[in-house]
Amino acid sequence: MHAQLITYQLNDISQSEYLKQMVEPDAPILAEVKGLISKVWLADVEKNTFGGFYLWDNKKAMEDFMNSDLVKAVVSRPFVKNVSSVDFEVNEKASLITRGVK
Repeated sequence: MHAQLITYQLNDISQSEYLKQMVEPDAPILAEVKGLISKVWLADVEKNTFGGFYLWDNKKAMEDFMNSDLVKAVVSRPFVKNVSSVDFEVNEKASLITRGVK
């Protein structure tokens, strides 16, 4: 299992337009990504920082996603800037104890 934190900032777009143009149309597409266990959508409006916490079956699934046309399309949107991605191995045994995974 692998975890990933992706963050980005928004440029010249309102919150309602961001939800309409990115979050609402992208969520159903992301739900179908092979190897994605879950995505938690993140937002810190005051700091203009948004993103997601992703849980993957394995690192290869994450890498395939990062090299996909979907990610290329998202990061090429003119209102998305300063994209950052950090990935982590998941300690499944400890995470089971703390209900981080099932």
